[in-house]
Amino acid sequence: MSGCCNNTVDFKKEKNRVVTHRDFVRDKIERTHNKTGKVSDVVFEWLKETDILIQQLENLSAQAITRKQFKKLLKRVMEQNTKVPSGNYIQESSTPIPSLEHFSSGNLMCFNSREKISDQLFVALKDDSSMIGLYGSQGSGKTTLVEAMVKKVKYLEIFHEVLFVKVTQNSNIRTMQDEIANSLNMKFDKNSESGRAREIFSTIESMNCPILVIFDNVPAKFDPEDIGIPCNSNRCKILLTTCCQKDCDLLSGQREIQLDPLSRLEAWSLFQKHSCFYDDEKYSRFDLLNVAYEVALECEGLPRTIKDVGSFLKSRPIEEWKTTLDILKHSMAKWQIFLSFRGEDTRYSFTGYLYQALSQAGFKTFMDDGGLHTGDQISPSLVNAIEASRLSIIVLSETYANSSWCLEELVKIRECMKLKNQLVWPIFYKVDPSDIRHLRKCYGKDMDRHENNFGINSERVQKWRSALFEVSNLSGKAYTTGYEYEFIQKIVEDANRIKSRLQIRRA
Repeated sequence: MSGCCNNTVDFKKEKNRVVTHRDFVRDKIERTHNKTGKVSDVVFEWLKETDILIQQLENLSAQAITRKQFKKLLKRVMEQNTKVPSGNYIQESSTPIPSLEHFSSGNLMCFNSREKISDQLFVALKDDSSMIGLYGSQGSGKTTLVEAMVKKVKYLEIFHEVLFVKVTQNSNIRTMQDEIANSLNMKFDKNSESGRAREIFSTIESMNCPILVIFDNVPAKFDPEDIGIPCNSNRCKILLTTCCQKDCDLLSGQREIQLDPLSRLEAWSLFQKHSCFYDDEKYSRFDLLNVAYEVALECEGLPRTIKDVGSFLKSRPIEEWKTTLDILKHSMAKWQIFLSFRGEDTRYSFTGYLYQALSQAGFKTFMDDGGLHTGDQISPSLVNAIEASRLSIIVLSETYANSSWCLEELVKIRECMKLKNQLVWPIFYKVDPSDIRHLRKCYGKDMDRHENNFGINSERVQKWRSALFEVSNLSGKAYTTGYEYEFIQKIVEDANRIKSRLQIRRA
């Protein structure tokens, strides 16, 4: 690059200026997006051009460049510095963005748990993630949350186009393609699904603006590219909602966000709102207060169920509240007892005999037949069985912690114990509870192995450790030696003593 030495200082100076301007504008946009300010398209276009220019400047050291090219590039940098967007294009306001509850028209109460998830979702919508997966139980409020978030991002003009596709049982590729085409005001020239997908893909790729595509309540094995939605586009972001994390895992390169059920306190607050519990003087009676609280808990922290049940019971006599409570207790669960165990240890011995004894005593008991595990994650069917049980019996044998499946079951059982008031009985089968609590002997070795596989700071491993510690502190039964059938019979007798609490409505 001979002959350019005199311009080197100017070049470096202009390069530093354009980088500084770029960073300043980015920071200004970020602060504006967190308030009610608006950002002009001119700003985003300048940022796009500047990022390309800076990348070219970074590649200079690896390229041979002529004097003419050098002067031309220097001129471009100087011009870009003169075109820095002014404050007229970035209008910042000190007024905070209205809450998500405002955008939901009152359908969403901003509990701590919902604010935390909405913040995660908002950040994911603004960052470089190409796809976002939001998963949670049916009725947990995913659609309500996403619909409110759509209004928020439209208000802030983060996306120029938002396409919302509600996936139903009758939805197929063609119906979803028709819905997308209708939103984009386009007509198909091709009739085949693949031809229509290419046309949608081409249309979205040609749009010189950010676009958000939402598929609500997607099924398993769903691929947006089958519809024609580009999954790795810089301008197109995809948001999927589903009931199972496993369905999110089918798609790579995305952020996964879990929407948990409401806490007991949140569920009670929401139930009071929809049942108008404290608005009527006759509801101040202590006996009805206890029934109302139990009803709220039996709704399992699901906003949709809480809203429906609360609205139904509003202003009704206490007899109907008690009847509803009885129905909820008997209908929300499908199984009386769920057995969690390490198959290789006890399937054909202790746990097999326990299952037989419980079944003969008339208990509807779930025992995995060995076909519900896939990869290192428990299946949705197994998750549903745990959620739909009133009592979980955990057979903690020597190699229980060796299985990631068992540990995932344990985490789910712990969650149901806290959120759904599910009963949990640990059975310490030929193991010492203190060895589990302090991760000694076989439990210590197994957790060390998991840490080597997943990382010592893995969130997943930390959840396993916490679940093991908590279950080891529960009151349970220990078996070391003696006749197993006598020990099993004591478990069945204990289950019979609480049979009224385990009752379910049989199909």
